[in-house]
Amino acid sequence: MKIKNSLGFTLIELIVVLSVAAVISVIGIAAFVSYNQTQSLNTTAADIANIFSLAKSRTASEVKPSTCSGSLDGYEIRLCGITGSSCINSTAANYELDVRCNGSVASPPILTGKLPSNITFDSIQTTPLTYMYSVLTGGFSGAGTISLNGFGNGKTITVSSSGYVK
Repeated sequence: MKIKNSLGFTLIELIVVLSVAAVISVIGIAAFVSYNQTQSLNTTAADIANIFSLAKSRTASEVKPSTCSGSLDGYEIRLCGITGSSCINSTAANYELDVRCNGSVASPPILTGKLPSNITFDSIQTTPLTYMYSVLTGGFSGAGTISLNGFGNGKTITVSSSGYVK
């Protein structure tokens, strides 16, 4: 009687283990890419919401930048790169916070933000293109929605008539 000594793995066992590891790795990488794309869209929406908060707080505190000569009217958020929009900084897909003094927008913008590649404003759904917090009246104009599209997903930011962002 001969006793078989099995101290190692067969080639078939190694191929099966490596195949299972490869499948699990591919699934993990695909999930990470999807998560990263979703986070990019969420971060962009949060950045736009933060620019509204900044405009609102500057309006409430009546901070007048040095670029503003004359009376401070308020702060304006502009969405750029959409048909019908105009921005001081560029016409690319971005957004900016401007100060309005004596009825006109002062240059340069206070703050600008650029949309990441593969994320765009939905020009049909995004209305209006300019939002204004007024220092003189304490009011807000430009209630509506801002729609972002990217990576096959969408994100909507709702701006209420009092300037609150959801």
